[in-house]
Amino acid sequence: MNADTPQRAIFDESARYHRFLEYRVRGELDPDRAASAAAAALEAARRSVDRPARIVVAFGHRLWSALAPNSIPSDLRDFETIRGVDGHVAPATQCDLWIWLQGDGEDENVARTLALHAALRDDFELALEQPGFTYFASRDLIDFEDGTANPKDDAGRTEAAVVPGGPGAGGSIVLVQRWVHDLEKFAGLDVAAQEAVIGRTKADSIELEGDDMPPDSHVSRTDVKKDGVALKVYRRSAPYATLARHGLYFLAFARARERHQIQLERMYGVSGDGLHDRLIEFSSADTGSYLFAPGERALAEAIGS
Repeated sequence: MNADTPQRAIFDESARYHRFLEYRVRGELDPDRAASAAAAALEAARRSVDRPARIVVAFGHRLWSALAPNSIPSDLRDFETIRGVDGHVAPATQCDLWIWLQGDGEDENVARTLALHAALRDDFELALEQPGFTYFASRDLIDFEDGTANPKDDAGRTEAAVVPGGPGAGGSIVLVQRWVHDLEKFAGLDVAAQEAVIGRTKADSIELEGDDMPPDSHVSRTDVKKDGVALKVYRRSAPYATLARHGLYFLAFARARERHQIQLERMYGVSGDGLHDRLIEFSSADTGSYLFAPGERALAEAIGS
């Protein structure tokens, strides 16, 4: 049998508008009902707008185990709360079904959201709906460019994001967290201090070097190697904003959950080296889920779409 291929929209960076939907199964899990509802929702979303759909679907361990028990990546787990230094916490709000809509405008995403939710709401409870957008030249609201460490070519993206073999091959382990920024606190730092927190220059996104790179910068804590191998992930995060609440919906794909977990433990200061990521002093996560985005064929087989 030919190897499965990742869901195409994972690597499509053309959209400027995003909508992230997190659902939990209502009541007792019925795999047949869940599969039928998910298939109907995707079909409704695709048909609701007369242009190609860019949709990614992922599942929590509980639901994917029920739908495809022979295609579970070996290290797929539910997200567990991380209690870090100085009271910083990465909370667990594990969802069962996750859908990411990408569009050229909010109208497209709204139309698809309404259509798919109508097909899901009897069997799934909406836990989170988060619109997002591209902010200028792919910057976070703190005004630093986001995702600069992403692999630039297909081979690099595959190595970072796609399960290479065994159960779940061709799919990807997904980490989703919504982060809430304290923009006023961060803006209170001068530019040099901000750059020290991030580990890159603000104007042109060049990594600091040598003694200029603090060991507790965001880059230092998340740029990780194990046995000489860089533990790359593929980030697709999107800012969100109202005057009252603003931040980043963090989204990353990896070939193994370990890559996400190591980065998080280093960020929160529980990796054993006594350091934490300065960025968590200016932004806090209020959600957290690990998910599996199956390959195209596995997704079709699991839900019959």
